[in-house]
Amino acid sequence: MLKGRVLRSKDPVGLTQKMWALLTIYQALRSMMVTAVETVPECDPDRAGFTVALEAARDTVVGVAGTAAAATPSGHLDLVGHIGTRVLKALLPKSRMRLSARIVKCGTSRYDIWNRDGRPRDSTPITAIVITVHPPALPTTHAPDRAASGRWGQVCRILAENSNQAMHARDIAGHLGLIATGRVLSGFNAQLCYWARNGRLIRTAPSTYKIPSSRGLDTVN
Repeated sequence: MLKGRVLRSKDPVGLTQKMWALLTIYQALRSMMVTAVETVPECDPDRAGFTVALEAARDTVVGVAGTAAAATPSGHLDLVGHIGTRVLKALLPKSRMRLSARIVKCGTSRYDIWNRDGRPRDSTPITAIVITVHPPALPTTHAPDRAASGRWGQVCRILAENSNQAMHARDIAGHLGLIATGRVLSGFNAQLCYWARNGRLIRTAPSTYKIPSSRGLDTVN
């Protein structure tokens, strides 16, 4: 509303008075805009332009035009007035449906980063959502350092120290220092079962596993 001008009040009282005056003008203009738009059937209040209303209000102050409420031919007061008439003559276009999430644009950046996430430029109807769950990648023998430092390498060492005899999940968890009870044991057993399904371990009995002899030594070494 001030077009970048600063408030020139030199004390808090004057500053408060100026701010209340600006808020009063703002609310009065918004009220006039809504009143004018309500005279048009099925017209969205968002189509009223605040800049148009503000410029019309300034013109009424400079030219002393439309400051008094005029009467219509039917005898009722013209609630639209000079400002409302200007607003209705310059209605904004209807807002399009927004189906894409809003993004924050950086006006000072030289780089084209506004569409970094590949958002659609136009509204796109969403007809279906497909969710794909990928299991976590497990260490492989091609990365011995990473395998040795992870849970898989520890399990391999424990089974190798036991002469690669089949061990129960509770015993393996005990060697790892895990509390082999309740949810912890159930989660650890699920991990061992997952490795068995992928051919890394052999399940010899319920919750009992061993390393395949063809790859046990290679994995540990």
